[in-house]
This record gives sequence, C-alpha cells and structure tokens, in this order.
Amino acid sequence: MSSSSLLRSLAALFLALTPFAVQAAADDPEPHRSPIALALTRDGSRLLTANQTAGSVSLVDTQARKVLHEVTTGEKPAGVAISADGRSAVVSHWYGYDVAILAVNGDRLEVVGRVEVGPEPRGVAISLDGKTAYVAVGIADQVVRVDLDKKAVSGRLQVGREPRGMAISPDGRKLLVANARSQNAGLIDLPSWTLEKTLPVGNDNLRQVAISADGKFAFLAAMKNRGFATTKGNIDIGWVLGQRVVRLSLDGSEDDYDTLTLDPQGEAVGDAHGTAISGDGKHLAIACGGSHEVVLFRNDGPLPWRAGGSRDLLPVELIRDGRFRRVPLGGRPTEIVFGPDAKTLYVANYLGDSVQVVDTDSAKLVATVRLGSPKEVSIVRRGEAIFHDAQRSFNQWYSCNTCHSDGHTNGLDYDTLNDGWQDLSTTHQRSRKKAPTLREVTKTGPWTWHGWQTSFDDAMLESFTKSMQGPRPSPEDVKAITAYLGTLEYPRNPNRAADGSISEAAQRGRDVYRSPKAMCQTCHGGPDLTDGKIHDVGLNERGDVYRGHNPPSLRGVYDKAPYLHDGRAKDLRETLTKHHDPDQLNGAGELTSQELDDLIAYLMTL
Repeated sequence: MSSSSLLRSLAALFLALTPFAVQAAADDPEPHRSPIALALTRDGSRLLTANQTAGSVSLVDTQARKVLHEVTTGEKPAGVAISADGRSAVVSHWYGYDVAILAVNGDRLEVVGRVEVGPEPRGVAISLDGKTAYVAVGIADQVVRVDLDKKAVSGRLQVGREPRGMAISPDGRKLLVANARSQNAGLIDLPSWTLEKTLPVGNDNLRQVAISADGKFAFLAAMKNRGFATTKGNIDIGWVLGQRVVRLSLDGSEDDYDTLTLDPQGEAVGDAHGTAISGDGKHLAIACGGSHEVVLFRNDGPLPWRAGGSRDLLPVELIRDGRFRRVPLGGRPTEIVFGPDAKTLYVANYLGDSVQVVDTDSAKLVATVRLGSPKEVSIVRRGEAIFHDAQRSFNQWYSCNTCHSDGHTNGLDYDTLNDGWQDLSTTHQRSRKKAPTLREVTKTGPWTWHGWQTSFDDAMLESFTKSMQGPRPSPEDVKAITAYLGTLEYPRNPNRAADGSISEAAQRGRDVYRSPKAMCQTCHGGPDLTDGKIHDVGLNERGDVYRGHNPPSLRGVYDKAPYLHDGRAKDLRETLTKHHDPDQLNGAGELTSQELDDLIAYLMTL
C-alpha cells in the first residue's frame, strides 16, 4: 500500500470509546484528526495540534474554543512546537522524515518551509529567540538542530536509543530529551551544543517531558517492566509492569532519579504518555491513554518520591488525602500542557479527535474542542481503539500498545504465558520473549516465536485472555483488531536511496545473503522475508514445550534490536558472530570480515 493510500485508509478510522465521538465510514471524505501532540502560545490564546492520521496541523482559539484553521503539512505528524512570540511553529513528520516550518498569521497557518531531518522524527522544541528548532530523530538516535531562517540543518548530536519527548529549560540554555528505549535522558547544553550528561531513568516507554518553572526538575511519563509472568496475581500487585512518573534533577542537587508510581491496586492506569507541571508547581498531571484519563497529583506538599526505584503500587495515603485524583476523559489522551493560569490543562485526545479542557482545581472536564471526525465508525478505527484500550487487560494495567509501541515494539521481553513453559505455582518468570513488531504481522504466519499458533484469530484470543488476562474478545472485536493490524506498515527504509537503490557494499551483501556460505534466504526468503516454517537453529532451551523457532521477517530489521527471540543479541554483528553464526548453522565456513560487513550493510536495507 502506498503512503497516500495508507493515509486515505487511516482517514477512515474511528473510535467507539469516547462519549462525545461520532461514527466514521471508510468512504467518508472527512478524516480523523487524531491529535498526538499539542503546543500552546505563551499567553495561552492559541493552541496547535499535530493531527497524525489527517497529516495536518490545527490552530485552535482557546478562548472561543473553536478551530480557526487547519493546514496539511506532511505524512504522520508526530510533534509540534510554537515560538515564544506565537508567530512561527514547527511540526515533525514521523513517516515523512522532515519538519514543516509554519507561519502563524493571526487566525491562519501557512507552510513556509520544509527541512529533511532524518528517519522517524518525533518531538520538537523551539529556542526562546525563535530562531532554532530541535528535533528528536528516532532511528538515527539524534537530536537535530535546524536553523529556521536558513531552513537548514545546522547540527546533529548523538543521544540515547529512540529519542522522543523533549523540553527546553526556562532560561533557554538546556534541552532535555527522553530516550524511549535506553532508559535514560540526555541533557544538552545549547550554547556549546554538547551533550552535557546522560541521566539514568530506569524505566521505558519514555514520552512527553515537562520542566518546572524554576528549572530545577524535569518530569516524564514512563513504564516499568517488572519482569514477572503475566498471572493475575502478579499483574494485580504491579509485578508485571506499571506506569510511573519520573523526576530528574537538572541543577545537579541530586544524582539519582526519583519515581512515583501511578497505579492503585485493583484499578491501575494504562499507558502514561503526557506529562505537565503547572507554572506555580502545585499541580502535576499525567495523561494515561490506555485508561482514558488524566491523573492529577496535588503538589502543594511533599510527594512520596522514591530515589532510584519505585513502589509497585500507588501509596494509599495519596488517595485518602485527595492528593491523587482521576479525571475520566475517554478516548486516548496523549500530550498535555498547562495554560498560563496554572490550573487549566489542555489535552490532546487522539482517539477523541479533540482537544479537551480540564480544570485541575476541581478535577473536572469543562470543555471539548472537536477537531473534526468522520460520520460513521469504521472497523479499522474500532480495532485501533481496542489496541489502545488497557481496560482489555486485568484491572486495566496495560494495553496491546504498551509492549507493541505504536504497533511496533518497545524492544523489551516479557513472559506472556503463550509458549506453554510456565509453572503457575511460582511467581517468577520462566520463559521471557521479546515483544515483536506488529508491522505487517497479518502476512507473516505462523505466529509466536515458536510458531505454534497457526490461526491469527486464535492468536488474538490467546493474547487478550492469557497475556493480558482480560475478558474474551467477541468475534467482532477480533475482526476489528485484525483489520487495524492489517494497516500497520513499515516506514520507508532510511538506508536506501530515494529511488530505492542500495550501496555497493549492500549489493555485495545481497550476494552473501544468497550464497551457499550464508544461506540466509533458506529461512528468510520470499516476499515477506520469512518462509513460515519452524527451524531448529540451536536456540532451544531446557524446558521448551515447543521445539524450534519461527524465523521472523527481516523486513525493517535495522530497527528491531535487540535480536532473537529473547533479545540476547544487542546488534546484528553480535547476532551473526555469536548466537546465529551462519557457519554454526550450515558448516559452510566462517564469513570473512568483509563478507560480514557487507551482509550487515545489506540487512540494513531490507
């Protein structure tokens, strides 16, 4: 499917979860907006949303609570920022690999420039003087600096794995970027353009970053993978995974990170995404898309932060004394921002196609600004809602999206009880498997790492009832989520030229891939780069119920680290020289250093 046809398909998506939603049909010309990110002017009068499935940005009047203008910007907008004077803005395009520069002229938006920044950009920020934009480029593991006057890249810095959220300190001198897949954040000194330090976070799925008005602390939403098997008992006490808010010291007064768990026992929160701290510091807010809410901490007294780790459950005293409150919103709340009055919270609701307004003093939803939706629901959008719904798991601890982030992977491993190797008499994990990507998953059966599941419908039922310990989905639910998963495609490969051609090294590597010495195509052949059979490649473990493994598709393998069924190999070189050495598999002789380099170069282009 082409990017344009995918956009048309995604434009037909919708949700049945939110009370204010309308229904959407596949042939309806009105697209879902699906706001994934937002930005507010300093005076709070105007707000921008990055509309992911519409490929657009909307300009909202916060006083009149209406959309003033919408402009098409590019493929899958992912982040948006607005200058301090409110006259210019920047939006990143996740699948477009560029940023669009916008002029904000009164009540109108205009695209005035475009800059290629690299593969899969997400978060963006604009310097206080409005002259420079900073972009988190996920696949390159870089923060890219863009000169907005010259409309050109002016610098690149390597940071951690898959940078996403970012924020600039109030004095404009520091930039903090959260690295979603390396459990750390990078603190960049902007005047010298250097990575000043890397701060440990100890958690995963890092998303939006917020910095306090005094510049002392940064806050970010995160997930903690506790590592135990997905039994109901383990889930209920937070031993499988949980949601956290992490606090980092930016002034050097504290060396370690602090965490505060978000999960009350019996009714956890799902998929913490957005984070915001009010200007007066009295309110800390976290948007939780999986449980369709914003949670609020009253920060007028000391909160029970824990250094270097966290409790598995929310301290009950925070509920008793009213310092922890929940605001149900429906849909999928993502990014959030406080208005200048320090009590009005604006929420981008992806599945609600809206901006919601929450009064944090009363902890109530007070207004909804609809950005535009189709008239009828489509089966694909219904499936998208199910995919992001933590209420499909036991006590709403996690959704499909928690581990298969954005339909891809967060690179972590879990014991999901789907391979038969589990002694339920113990709480400890027995057989952990890496969460695989779900891109084009409907094409690459059989399923599970051991390939024992030959029915995709049955695989869905297994995931919801065993991995998530949730209620059994209806046949209509299974059809809907299968339809949604069928829309998940790989982005264009950044290791190929614009015309699809590959380097000379990769061409040599293609010959190695097909040679009798490597024989990669034996298991990873055909249009989907997998043969759909089970192979014993020496990775069996004592206690495996199912012998052999299902070769995963090598499409997009450049972004599937760590590798193999349990993530034991950190990169392709380690995979091919230690755990999955072609010579060990076929005895045809070791690859030369040149052959190995060329083979890796080719794999990166698949």
